[in-house]
Amino acid sequence: MQTIHKSATKKNTAIGRPSLPISLTYIALAVAVILVMVMNYRNPISYAIFSTETISYEKGTVLAVTDESIEPADGMPGWDLGTQTLLVKMTSGVQQGEEIQMVNTLSTDHNVRVAVGQAVIIKADRPEGITPYYTIYNYDRTAGLCIVGALFVLFMVAVGRLKGLRSIGGLGISLFFIFGFLLPTIYHGYSPILMSILTAMVIAFFSLLLLNGFSRKTFTAVSATVAGALLSAGFFFLISALLQLSGYNMDGTEELILVSRGTGLQLGQVMFAGVLISSIGAVMDMTMSIASSLDEMKRIHPSLSWRELFSSGLAIGKDMIGTMCQTLVLAFVGSALPTLLVLISYGTQAGQFISSDYVAIEVVQSVAGSLAVISAVPITTGLYIMQAHREEKQTAPSKKIREPIASEHASL
Repeated sequence: MQTIHKSATKKNTAIGRPSLPISLTYIALAVAVILVMVMNYRNPISYAIFSTETISYEKGTVLAVTDESIEPADGMPGWDLGTQTLLVKMTSGVQQGEEIQMVNTLSTDHNVRVAVGQAVIIKADRPEGITPYYTIYNYDRTAGLCIVGALFVLFMVAVGRLKGLRSIGGLGISLFFIFGFLLPTIYHGYSPILMSILTAMVIAFFSLLLLNGFSRKTFTAVSATVAGALLSAGFFFLISALLQLSGYNMDGTEELILVSRGTGLQLGQVMFAGVLISSIGAVMDMTMSIASSLDEMKRIHPSLSWRELFSSGLAIGKDMIGTMCQTLVLAFVGSALPTLLVLISYGTQAGQFISSDYVAIEVVQSVAGSLAVISAVPITTGLYIMQAHREEKQTAPSKKIREPIASEHASL
């Protein structure tokens, strides 16, 4: 009887565990990556507002500062203005190994003061038949970014171990599909709404599967994330109509209008793509957290009713909603701090500020994402209960067959 009880327990705990090999995820991911790369190869981005055929950005090292005329900038501590005459050795590009002399101008809007041994990025303009012109574009941050990235990976692996490594993989997947699929397709004129929803689905599918494998909680989180993305679209259109907003109210509209004339870019929908991509991470976090909590509760207390599970899911979500929504709102506000300070300096009045396009856009981004996060709570809970109920019905016949056997062993 004890043996039967253990086997039954194993069967119960197996509900919702991976039912398909994780290798299928890697195969599907590899196919998706190849398709994206082939798409970009066959349909490269060829249209640009400005011609950059004669301009290249190459690496160099400062060998000497032969002359320097520098003075501190008024009201800008640590900021210097003036010029530097430099001797720079090219370390990449067509002039690799050559030494060139150039003037580096330090101004309020471009201030890159260099020293001997400094690695820099050089903007080389080489028009045909004209003497090349060189300027310091910026510091070469390649080594620094590699160190920062290595520290990030080290901390993730040290704390999260295998799941930390998988999380890094999920981040890489997200960035790949955003830069390799979403941006090119939008630029070529495909619907930003459809492309952003598709990208969100792909990111959620692969990121959550790689993190947790094929399981009940993963299926629930992916489904709820997709539903959250669709709801985010609905909230966006509702709020945009209420505030009378369109994509033509965004910053950089003038440049993008030129792009739209050359590529068919659907500028009016670009704002939604930004809203969805900026909030999809929070939605994934919410859905996975609730699904994991409910899955653990169901594993420990398999007799919990669907009402108890639903009540528990809402209680867990209530504790997360406040901080998650604050995260979204504060992230938008934090990125807008410089603009807000500029508006204060212009003497912007309260009524003017509230009715500005800028505030309306920030409200759309913050509220649409927050509403998607809030809606994810009951959606995730409901989907998990439906999935759990379906699996219990599938295993019910096998339990009934084993009961007489258990009785016979007990009588022996």
